[in-house]
Amino acid sequence: MERQHGEVRLLIRGIARGVASTEIAQIFAPYGVDPERIALPRDRRTRRRKGIAYVFVPSEHAARAAIEALNNTTLQDKVITIELAAERPPKKPRRFGPPGAGAGPRPPRRF
Repeated sequence: MERQHGEVRLLIRGIARGVASTEIAQIFAPYGVDPERIALPRDRRTRRRKGIAYVFVPSEHAARAAIEALNNTTLQDKVITIELAAERPPKKPRRFGPPGAGAGPRPPRRF
């Protein structure tokens, strides 16, 4: 997902697997933080939720307020931690074709 202008991504750890995105949005509401998007990643193999969530908030100020208010609180009897998510490194361009294709001419063979 591309980062929108001014949007800050928070990482929430320790989420119970049954928590829905609406429940996460509700815990932010009393602090005046309205999440723009909430992502609940799943494991690729098992398709179960990983127990983390990414919450996209509109500003750095809102992110700091949410971290101060909600870090080390409980949600469905589990302690959650909230922190600023690390920036994702840029993806490398993908090469298409068979291995070695596009790397230029082969060197001469030595016998």
